[in-house]
Formats: sequence, C-alpha cells, structure tokens
Amino acid sequence: MPTPPKDQLPDIDPAALAQVTGGASETSALLGQLTSLLDDLKQVKNVGAANGINPQEMMLFMMLMQQRNAQTTTVVQAPPAWWSGPWRR
Repeated sequence: MPTPPKDQLPDIDPAALAQVTGGASETSALLGQLTSLLDDLKQVKNVGAANGINPQEMMLFMMLMQQRNAQTTTVVQAPPAWWSGPWRR
C-alpha cells in the first residue's frame, strides 16, 4: 500500500471499520453530558456577571474561605526532664 501524501488522510478499509464495536451510543451519551456541562458553566458565568461577581473577587473570596478553614497549630516547649530540673545542683 503506497503511503499517502502528508496533507491527505489515508482511506479507511470497510472491513476493518465493520469490526469496530460500540461508539455510537456511548459517544452520543458522552456528547450530551459534555454539552450539559458546558451549558452549566455558561449559566454560572452569566449569573455571576448579572450579580456583579467578577473572577478576581471570586478568587479572593475562595482564598479567604481557605484561610478561615485552615487549622492552627501551637508549638509548646516540652517540660525539662526530671534529671535536668532546677533542683539539681
């Protein structure tokens, strides 16, 4: 089989294409889910724009929420051991 030029795609063998299973129903379901996700993202953008929330303010808000939820840790110095206490002279 001769190699096609780089700007031309090779022909698909019908026998090899007949052996391929699946694809049609899974692709349409996946495409539907991606379309739904894209529509949801557009809706979030439109609601944010209508309410006056810009991306910078949202990022600042998220950073403040993360700082608020961060746990603080306190480091305490251990007491001296009994053999090195102030009573030892």
